[in-house]
Amino acid sequence: MSCICNHLLKKCLLLSILIASFGYAQEIENSADVFLEEYSDDFQEAFFEGLKQKGIENYDRAVNSFLVCQKIEPKNAAVANELAKAYLKSKQYSLAQEQAEIALNEDPNNMWYLESLYISLKKQYKNVSNLKEIVPYSNYQLKENLAHLLYLKQNYNEAKNVLVELNDGAFKEDLSAKLQAAIDHRKANTNSFTFTSTTVTNTPTKKTTARQTTSNSSNSAFNYKSRLKFTLKQKNYVFLETTAKEALEAYPSQPYFYYALGTAYNGRKKHRAAIETLKMGLDYVLDDIRLADNFYREIAAAYTAMGNPAKANMYLAKVKFKK
Repeated sequence: MSCICNHLLKKCLLLSILIASFGYAQEIENSADVFLEEYSDDFQEAFFEGLKQKGIENYDRAVNSFLVCQKIEPKNAAVANELAKAYLKSKQYSLAQEQAEIALNEDPNNMWYLESLYISLKKQYKNVSNLKEIVPYSNYQLKENLAHLLYLKQNYNEAKNVLVELNDGAFKEDLSAKLQAAIDHRKANTNSFTFTSTTVTNTPTKKTTARQTTSNSSNSAFNYKSRLKFTLKQKNYVFLETTAKEALEAYPSQPYFYYALGTAYNGRKKHRAAIETLKMGLDYVLDDIRLADNFYREIAAAYTAMGNPAKANMYLAKVKFKK
């Protein structure tokens, strides 16, 4: 009896430390299925230690603890997902993807696992189509989760593409309405960078000054775009790649930044990466036909460089304004 009490006391103490000291209540909730079955002391100690280390941003130690758990329970989806999140934090995105795939294939209905995989793909500038190829996409709940997740991530066009595959019903009707409202709102704010002119009267003279009415965050995006345009003209593809990635970290829904990164990849002969990035960026292009044309030309250039003229011509045919 004493041994059992000590075991329970130890688990309660670990839980209270995690929740009180590290604000890890959400982590415990998201990984609740770990506690629904009986696991060995070694497993539970390693798991709690992993959560603790991740909570204090010791990601290497967290990974080591979760790997201990995975060695004991190789098919445990919750452990694989915790590994994915720890790898994401330490910017080891391919390893994060590998673990998120394990988690989602074990439990395709789980939204948290799907989000981990989605983030790991986005961090590698991969398209949603990649996700469809590596998960049990025939699972209907997974499709619903994916449509909802894409909506939450403001990837509206891809969300609509997934919705088309769903049966008519309350979920589809509700999300369709939300998507349309979001798309309409985005279109209304497409020209958010505006300039107005004000007249200031000072006796005895008048002077007119230009006032830029962008917010601080918009101004940062504006500055990134200016830098990228200048770098693009200089054909400094190394610096262009670095700056575009930095811009996308801050503004992941700005289509021009995807165009700049795709162009940089083409300039550095990373043609597959260019195609994936440019196709992803097209999801964010709405009414800017000339920018869309630039995307198509760059995709065509990448396919041409890879020796696929048929694909290149397919995208060139989409160009509306010929140079």
